[in-house]
Amino acid sequence: MSTASYAHKPLTPFRRALARFSLSENAKYVKLALGLWIGFSIPYNLGYPEAAVALASSTMLTLALGSSISAARGYFYRRVMSNVVAMPIATLVIWVTAPHLWLGTLLLPLVIFAIVRLKPSLFQMTSVTIPMTLVLYTGEHLPLLEQRLIGVVLGMLLGFIIQQIAFPPDHGFWANTLVNDGNEQAVQALEHLAAGQHDLTQLKAITDKLRKSSTDLKEAHGLLKLDLQQAWMSPHLQRNRDRLPLFWCYHELFDSLVNFLETLCTFHDQFAALDPKWRAAFLAGLAKLLDAHRKLALVADLRVERPALTEKPLQMDALREVVDTLPAPGVFTSVYLGHLAGYGMLLCRLSDMHTSHIASGQPAALA
Repeated sequence: MSTASYAHKPLTPFRRALARFSLSENAKYVKLALGLWIGFSIPYNLGYPEAAVALASSTMLTLALGSSISAARGYFYRRVMSNVVAMPIATLVIWVTAPHLWLGTLLLPLVIFAIVRLKPSLFQMTSVTIPMTLVLYTGEHLPLLEQRLIGVVLGMLLGFIIQQIAFPPDHGFWANTLVNDGNEQAVQALEHLAAGQHDLTQLKAITDKLRKSSTDLKEAHGLLKLDLQQAWMSPHLQRNRDRLPLFWCYHELFDSLVNFLETLCTFHDQFAALDPKWRAAFLAGLAKLLDAHRKLALVADLRVERPALTEKPLQMDALREVVDTLPAPGVFTSVYLGHLAGYGMLLCRLSDMHTSHIASGQPAALA
């Protein structure tokens, strides 16, 4: 598995704005407009105005339903295969049953079900049904069938190319942004806890934000991983290829802290009723882990150029010392100690990732 041994400088303001724009709704509108204009103008100017609508609509469908490079490619495959296979078969059914259109109409659903059942992953019911039923009104008009096939294949391909070239969504930038947001929210909540400030309303609000950051980070990680596996051209994604394991570890960290904060909010009275000395030792241990978290959050932030870490913010030996000072004789002490230990182990893993250049003997990389 790759580590977080990365070395690239912060994005320039222009590239940062471009990456942010690529993830916005406005970028989708721009690509849809480009798909309509290019998809309509090419066949129209080449002397095939009757194919212009089919090509433009297929281009826009790819862009509308394929919100990422991998999604656009997957939809491109499914729809092209559905049309290339389904329409000739449906036309053959109509020809064989002509002039009894009612007989062809009865047979078409059976043929559709057979095709979908044969390869469900490639032929979806909706993708197959539409082109096959369109044959009912085209009948034996072969030119209409040709226009449909050409329009679909070339239109889907054009849409995929536009998705690749015109403002391709930068999921790596999104993931980095979510890591920064999640760290800020987590540190803010834990600072209040370590200082003995237990405002439940504020903690719940921060927990909700952290949960959303964690969920979005999981989605961004998945989209980035898929795009890196399937994209033809993805220089804007390659910058963050080595950070994939790091993104997932931060997602796990945020999920763990959400569970910790939810437990504290739900059983706050039980926490307040614990032995004062044990509670003070617990908060002191939390403060030590929080200090390591701040260092990791700082080095994970790529908005500012800074040197890499020269030592691990938290090691297992230090975590073990924190845990060993907290005996857990009761149920609730065991629960809170378990959350603290889980938080610390994830911080240790992140410490290893952020300092992989030390173990490998590589020169310090820019974080």
